[in-house]
Amino acid sequence: MCVITRYNAIRKVNKKGDDSLKGRYLACASEPVTVDGVPNEIKILPLGMVHSQKGDFQVDDESVEMIRRYFKERKLDLVIDYEHQTLQDIQAPAGGWIKDIYKGEDALIAKVEWTQKAAEYLKNKEYRYLSPVVLVRKKDRKAMKLHSVALTNTPAIDGMFPIVNSEDIDDFKEEEDFMELKELITLLGLPETATIEDVRKALTEALKKPSTDGNEVVANSTVLSLLSLNEDARTEDVVASIMALKAGNTDVAAELLELKNQLAEKEADELVNMALKEGKISAAQAEWAKQYALSDKKGFKSFLEKAPVVVNMEKMDLKDAPEKKDSQDVDMEILKNMGISEEDYKNYYKQEEK
Repeated sequence: MCVITRYNAIRKVNKKGDDSLKGRYLACASEPVTVDGVPNEIKILPLGMVHSQKGDFQVDDESVEMIRRYFKERKLDLVIDYEHQTLQDIQAPAGGWIKDIYKGEDALIAKVEWTQKAAEYLKNKEYRYLSPVVLVRKKDRKAMKLHSVALTNTPAIDGMFPIVNSEDIDDFKEEEDFMELKELITLLGLPETATIEDVRKALTEALKKPSTDGNEVVANSTVLSLLSLNEDARTEDVVASIMALKAGNTDVAAELLELKNQLAEKEADELVNMALKEGKISAAQAEWAKQYALSDKKGFKSFLEKAPVVVNMEKMDLKDAPEKKDSQDVDMEILKNMGISEEDYKNYYKQEEK
């Protein structure tokens, strides 16, 4: 049986004593998790808000996903050492290995394989506690990575276990930045192998090219806005913002995520309007269709290609329309029945008619 108690935050320090992750991440070592016998599974982090002497941090679904994803992508068992020796840049024999991590009802749970020596320690009750070390993202206080777990008999105290020369922590930060850059590559329609130079060229061309395509203009404007740049920003300004992203600017990363969500929302609205215009769905199905398009754009496009016309456009009920209407008024009544607002009509369809 494992009992989760409370957690303390400590700093990541390199050999020179620098806070190389100051302002970005905090490493947190827990006060003890009690271990009875030689368990094959252990609770390593409680779900929800965790309280520590240096501030609270959150273990939510995003935290669980990031911790599990990093563990899976590393394809390495996670060490359980003795007295946090892994953090002290000294010989650190393993007491066990975490083979898998999954989400339990109230905690993150690890499947463990103990060494013979550690198993004897546990059987003899020579070690009674587990102390996990996690990385906490400072901007929103979310746990993002499990660094290691230690067998210990002493509660963690403030600053007790400074992280020395933890290169894998820096690797984690670089990997996160790389994932953010990959999202930008996807937004620009570039191949997965694109480099930062390819991104720079694509943005340069997109900003220089005059286009009558309203969607492209809006997309470029949104990119500039979310990078906190003016619409007349120079190419060098855009490049500087992108390079800041590569260098690990978390504010830009957050803006990139917002951009991604806004573009996805816009594309979903356009697909739903197309479906309504073609009579593939009714106005009552618009919200369902939007959620479908947001969750699976390719699937929704495939649905549009194969779906029959369910709304007869020639026999639409215009009972609310006055007897005498000019062609534009009749068009607006049709659009109203399709669930398309006058504002959307002016913003998108009018542009196509010009």
